[in-house]
Amino acid sequence: MVSLFCLLVSCSDSDKVLATVGEVELTESDAYVLMKHRGLDYNNKEERRAFVVQWCNQEVYKQELQGKYPKEWKLVQLRSDAYSGDLAQYHLEEIRVRKMLDTVVSNDELQTYYDAHQDEFLLNDYIVKALFLKIPKELDFKEENVHLNYLLKNDKDLAEINSFAKLYAQDYYFDDSTWIYFDDLTKDIPLEKYNVDNIVLNRTKTYFSDDKHWYFLNIIDYKLKDEAPPLEFLKDRIRSIIVSQRLNDIREKNETKLLKELKKKHEVNIHI
Repeated sequence: MVSLFCLLVSCSDSDKVLATVGEVELTESDAYVLMKHRGLDYNNKEERRAFVVQWCNQEVYKQELQGKYPKEWKLVQLRSDAYSGDLAQYHLEEIRVRKMLDTVVSNDELQTYYDAHQDEFLLNDYIVKALFLKIPKELDFKEENVHLNYLLKNDKDLAEINSFAKLYAQDYYFDDSTWIYFDDLTKDIPLEKYNVDNIVLNRTKTYFSDDKHWYFLNIIDYKLKDEAPPLEFLKDRIRSIIVSQRLNDIREKNETKLLKELKKKHEVNIHI
């Protein structure tokens, strides 16, 4: 059991020792760095304890091998040194290329990429501009004219529906300047009895209920499946693609340059 080898200590003080195996200590600061690297949350007590227990187990294996089988331990050290060289190369290259990386993408670049790659972005779901409102069944929405305001026929309707939603809505969405996937919009709507294609293609304005809620849906505009969405819907995605391409180009051009520069700083002697 780990408890025979490892002493777990509270970590209330700064950089306190969290665990020891023999003479080797795991400090709070080291544990934080290692957990962050692995995508773990140090502030989560369960994750932190699981990590410390795992560290103890691994340290037990290391110390046992080092003490009983020194030749095998030497091989472990050599392999660790070789791997640390690969890690050092990776981190040095990443630091260098990210300093050189320009993350600003102009609208012209976005448009050019979009025009040349529309086939890559064909929709497999409708995207829509729409209004959606979900309210408790017991509310008298007609008294508040919700069944009329959600149609957005008059300039004042949006202000009215917004005010009502802030007070009573359990779910609400409206943004006539942004496209959203229809499935994302309606994930909280019981549409099993309805023909989704008809709802979207007819720009349906409807409301209906189940046992607990009223649902109001107003499809203002849509884009068909199997066609490219508008550029505004893809800007963030295309921007990420372009920046990623720039990063790969910099990596390819600078890998050998970095090694040459580093060799000038560090004395290298080969004796074979």
